[in-house]
Amino acid sequence: MREIHVDEMRKLQLDILDYAADFCEKNNIEYWLNAGTLLGAVRHKGYIAWDDDIDIAMLRPDYDKFIKTFNEQSTRYKVHCFENDSECLQPFAKIYDENTILYEPDENGIKLAVYIDIFVMDNAPDDDKLAAKMFRKRDIYVLCNLARKMPVFLKPTRGGFIRSLCVYAFRLMTRIFPRDYFTRKLIENAKSCISQSTRRIGDFSGLHSTMLDKSAFDELKTLEFEGRKYKVPGDYDGWLRGLFGDYMTLPPEEKRVSTHKFKAYMKD
Repeated sequence: MREIHVDEMRKLQLDILDYAADFCEKNNIEYWLNAGTLLGAVRHKGYIAWDDDIDIAMLRPDYDKFIKTFNEQSTRYKVHCFENDSECLQPFAKIYDENTILYEPDENGIKLAVYIDIFVMDNAPDDDKLAAKMFRKRDIYVLCNLARKMPVFLKPTRGGFIRSLCVYAFRLMTRIFPRDYFTRKLIENAKSCISQSTRRIGDFSGLHSTMLDKSAFDELKTLEFEGRKYKVPGDYDGWLRGLFGDYMTLPPEEKRVSTHKFKAYMKD
């Protein structure tokens, strides 16, 4: 195997994005650049200098159609998600480049492949209190899901003896539940309003407590990202402000670092 470094990994990610965007276009599926990728398109016309991943998003109906049909028409690129991969215990999907192997954070960690993330957006309650409750439940399930996957007696990175005992006890408690229990609860919570006619969508499967009026996504626009054009929300300003606040202001220099640790390889 040959090791892949950041510049080559970015090219591989863009190839995945190009293939997925073309698939969506041919199959009448809407998507948009999301999170740091959308911010990069607006502020830098490409990757944020210290970023090394790609995020897209879809509304639930488009997401369901995508994960159901994508693998039928693709050989090199495959979508992995809870619905089709028993090893995937996240409430969103990843598209793998099957010609690669990627470990997070290193060879002793999780074995994946070079990928891009697909986040799914769901109907959000019109009542702010109900929406806040959904976000709180999501955060609890995310925490429990992480604890359920961690080795029980892996020492926490901070805190003393008492905190370590509490962490071990919490991890042990989550073992009472089936391996996929908290992922199922995450998805159930995100889909709580699926049958309702609401005016907003929200990010109940990711890490942002963001909501916006559906009209922001009625007509998608296109923006440049690394010399190519991709879809973005019509009101990308409103979406980015919900995600990041004053998104055009660069963070302090000490925070301009990647939080993504990996080792990646091309297969022979």
